[in-house]
Amino acid sequence: MSFRSQAPKTKAFKPFSIPSFLLNHSHKGTPYFYHETKGIGAVKIEILFPFGRHQQNQAFQALAATELLLSGADGKSEREVFSEIEHLGASVSNECHSLYSSVQIRCSKPVAEEVFKWVTHHLLKSDYPKIELDRYIAIKVASLQRKMQTASYWSDKVARQHYYETVPWENAQGSTEDIEALNRNTLIEFHEKHYKSPSAAIFFNGDIDETTVHTILKKWDSYSTQPFIWSVPVENLDYARQFTKTIEHPVKNSSQLSLKWLKHIGEVDERKQHQLTLLNMVFGGYFGSRMMQELREKQGLTYGISSFFRPLWKGRSWEVSGEMNSENKDKAVNGINQIIQTLQSEKVSEKELNRAKTYYLGVFRSGFDGPFANANKSITSLVREYSSEFYQNTLDQILDIQPDELMTLAQKEMDANSFIKVIAGKLTD
Repeated sequence: MSFRSQAPKTKAFKPFSIPSFLLNHSHKGTPYFYHETKGIGAVKIEILFPFGRHQQNQAFQALAATELLLSGADGKSEREVFSEIEHLGASVSNECHSLYSSVQIRCSKPVAEEVFKWVTHHLLKSDYPKIELDRYIAIKVASLQRKMQTASYWSDKVARQHYYETVPWENAQGSTEDIEALNRNTLIEFHEKHYKSPSAAIFFNGDIDETTVHTILKKWDSYSTQPFIWSVPVENLDYARQFTKTIEHPVKNSSQLSLKWLKHIGEVDERKQHQLTLLNMVFGGYFGSRMMQELREKQGLTYGISSFFRPLWKGRSWEVSGEMNSENKDKAVNGINQIIQTLQSEKVSEKELNRAKTYYLGVFRSGFDGPFANANKSITSLVREYSSEFYQNTLDQILDIQPDELMTLAQKEMDANSFIKVIAGKLTD
């Protein structure tokens, strides 16, 4: 008896109350979101800055300036800065994205104010000690060199370089030479422009009370000298471009192939977002998808294959990613094309669509689980510029989508030649 026959049956989806994710504003205008979960003892505070890779002048500048924010300041080394954070039983992580950067603080309830004060003080005064930058460069170079040994790294890099060639901050991951070109002046320049006189939106969640929130906001307002302005760049791309040939990129010592298909979907209305998500799920977005079932499970042509959306600006990139051996390359590619053609010419059955809807509903519901979920949803709502009704309307939108809508969407958006196509790795047996 196979393990699949023993799999638990799915339960009926039950509607639930969806909260509001609108931002409040402090006395001085700092946007903030607050959601309290009493009794858990843990607090998460995320400071979101409205700048990221889009504003950098050279590769890795924004990433390094963000990741090394607490590497030393005010005469203290990185070890001394983090020793106090660890002494308080807290942790801090920094992230840099295309359009924004963030600092995430996790700590216990009693020390939230103290940790926030310590972190923001050293964040604003960061002076990027050379010894820490040299260590950072060595680690990043080694990490990138390891990635460069894989076929998946090159399929993704080559696809992005060619498709986003007019968008220098998005078209590739950069090179080891770019990392080695970093210096203190580069990071201080970014810090002076963006972090020294900062603006931010702040997201509070966990076991934190309203009094503490307003005390922290008052402290932040004493630092912040600029209004928070969220600005998303224009997607200056040619959506009519056609890619009739597959780019082949050999990778030495590779034992397999990595496939990457990529195209950009511009800004769409909220119903179309849900239509795209369902179409992608049927295509390759979960284990029950056509690509996974036909190409991997039934025919054994790939080690793994999937399709997904990666948020970019107001739109998103639609990507297909898979791994296979050289012998199966043509069969796998033909299989992808056949699945696309079928989606364009035949309506998805009610049974298959309902299965995808059930999965989508479950993913949507799970996104609200946990004490920190609501703040995460608020961040997504800000970054993606969702309307105030987006989450409230999602359940009805998903359930209302019909098979003919997906077929029409496939005809419009799934032209195989609208995807740039790359094969990287071992190109011959």
